[in-house]
Amino acid sequence: MLVILILYFFLNAPAAGWVTIGIPTSFLAALGVLYLYGGSVNMISLFALIMTLGIIVDDAIVVGEDAVTHFERGEDPLSAAEGGARRMLAPVVSSSLTTIAAFMPLLLIGGIIGSILRTIPIIVICVILASLVESFLVLPGHLRGTFARMGRYRPKGLRKKLDVGFARFREGIFRPMLSAGVRARWITVALAIAILTSTFGWVAGGRIAFNFFPVAEGPILFANVDFVSGTPESQVAQYLEEIEQAAWDTDAHFGGGLVRTAISRKGLGESGDWERRSSDNIGSVLVELIKPDERSVRNRQFINEWHARIPKAAGLENLSIKEPTAGPPGQDLEVRIIGSDLESVKSAAIELKNVLNEIPGVSGVEDNMPYGREQRILQLTPTGEALGLSVENLGRQLRAGYEGQLVQVMADNGDEVEVRVMLPDSERDRINSLEEFEVMLPGGGAVPFDNVVNMTPRRGFDSIRHVEGKLAVTVTGDVDDTVNNDNRIIANLKANTLGELETRHGVTFSFEGRQADQRETLADMQRGALVALILIYLVLAWVFGSYGWPLLVMVVIPFGLIGAIWGHVLMGIDLTILSMFGFFGLAGIVINDSIILVTFYKELRQQGMAVEKAVVEAACQRLRAVLLTSLTTIAGLTPLLFETSLQAQFLIPMATSIAFGLAFATFLVLFLIPSLLAIYEHSFLARQKPMSADTLEDQAASSNQTG
Repeated sequence: MLVILILYFFLNAPAAGWVTIGIPTSFLAALGVLYLYGGSVNMISLFALIMTLGIIVDDAIVVGEDAVTHFERGEDPLSAAEGGARRMLAPVVSSSLTTIAAFMPLLLIGGIIGSILRTIPIIVICVILASLVESFLVLPGHLRGTFARMGRYRPKGLRKKLDVGFARFREGIFRPMLSAGVRARWITVALAIAILTSTFGWVAGGRIAFNFFPVAEGPILFANVDFVSGTPESQVAQYLEEIEQAAWDTDAHFGGGLVRTAISRKGLGESGDWERRSSDNIGSVLVELIKPDERSVRNRQFINEWHARIPKAAGLENLSIKEPTAGPPGQDLEVRIIGSDLESVKSAAIELKNVLNEIPGVSGVEDNMPYGREQRILQLTPTGEALGLSVENLGRQLRAGYEGQLVQVMADNGDEVEVRVMLPDSERDRINSLEEFEVMLPGGGAVPFDNVVNMTPRRGFDSIRHVEGKLAVTVTGDVDDTVNNDNRIIANLKANTLGELETRHGVTFSFEGRQADQRETLADMQRGALVALILIYLVLAWVFGSYGWPLLVMVVIPFGLIGAIWGHVLMGIDLTILSMFGFFGLAGIVINDSIILVTFYKELRQQGMAVEKAVVEAACQRLRAVLLTSLTTIAGLTPLLFETSLQAQFLIPMATSIAFGLAFATFLVLFLIPSLLAIYEHSFLARQKPMSADTLEDQAASSNQTG
């Protein structure tokens, strides 16, 4: 509705109506291609359609606005409609191709992020192609029929007031301001560069955080507990009941109705990425809350209050509360520690966990190599080695004594019966029976176990992890993004903690999970950005038949990022990977108006108009089309900017990048591009060819204005 209202505000009703028809037409074409591609209607594809809502009508606006302008000047219906399509063919096709070139490299992004977001560039490309077909093969015929039925253009009532008001704004406000900006073109460019530099300095200084892929919270929470080995099962079960009761007490604290169910699970633990483990000394409590959109209490608030109500217990080694989330696998913090010794990697993990637990906003810290039952480490004494014993020989004897030695397999009515010889159960079930164990010597005879073996106790592990054949333990944790930022935490760890731990424990650290996805995705996006810029340059070089003019048009791209970045600041959100997707789309969209403005300027120059007069006239002639294309795109994204659904929050950064970036870029296109055109013409073209009469006239006019 916002897009349609803007169209009717700037164009007469019949023309606006035919431009609007392009929206469902392009949508249906894009959905048809999506069906053939094997896609579906989901949150991502719907977001892509919403995002293209304003882009769809851009091509039709440019063609229709030019045709309407010439019809209002008195041209006959056929000439106005056909001429609009013919005059706008090259600039509209080139602007569409540059937008496609900006989105196409996003298809090259691999990994889980590429799989999740690949639908967006596919939808955008399909919609733009469908819009091109509709704008040049369908719209001109409709416009001709509309113009023929209207006869001469005689606006009345509100339409006349709107036309007069726009003309008054263009001639009375915009033209004098633009003329002043072009006369003081170096000041205009300097101001734009100053704003650009300060904006990038704001980002480089860490004043705005980067959150790779914020995900919507879910309804499930896990409280995991680890007791020391040997803790009675009854104690574990009783503590789980206390945790469950604390969950219900927390529910009552917030007014009740939040918790749907709470289940204690003795012997079963579950981490944030749904990895399960089982042991007698662990347990977990699963809590299911109502849907996030149906409550005002956020998961982090509930977790903090729940954790505060859980009492401490003797023998408790670890208590962590996790909230599994959708999106890319892994957790906010996932640090892998690789070493050659169990004790060193575990000690490093414990120290790292202690550091993380002291950081504000970090919770649910645990590692995937928890302690298990106590072990006995056996080592041969010099006497045992002198008697010919070996580790293998001793191990076989202990295995035979306590696990049994297979001596015969008998057949019994078709079944196989194994016969094993082992120590009696009364000895096998006592740890001190080792002291009474007789060790057989290779040369015959036996000696007491204590004479040939030293036995030392040590805590064992529930599981020992290896990655690519190397001993590894992974420390994980959750970060509350309202309190802290995972990238800042990681940067601080690299600068202050990890180096000292590596030196002291002889281990190495690496960041995995979402951090690994972030590295891969950002590397792909850097390559994609280079490809996009090359493709855009080639398209513009083809359109303008020049090597210099494309650079003049593309210079607006980094300036467009100013609005995108400050839009995140105004909205109070972090930069995300969706923001980066928005930067790509913005790069293709912001130069569309520049292309059409430069095209008009070149036509006016070919007609013999002076440089400064031509740039001002081109901007004034294209003012309505520039405002229309920008405002319709912004209007299509505006409702999403204020979306309150938690499931859609991760999409808002992309809408913010395009909407705010395009709003600021429109201002730049109307003021910065004309100034750059004047500088380019006066400073470079004058040096490349002899001064023509027009050029001399331009310079004289410029000198008079400067004086």
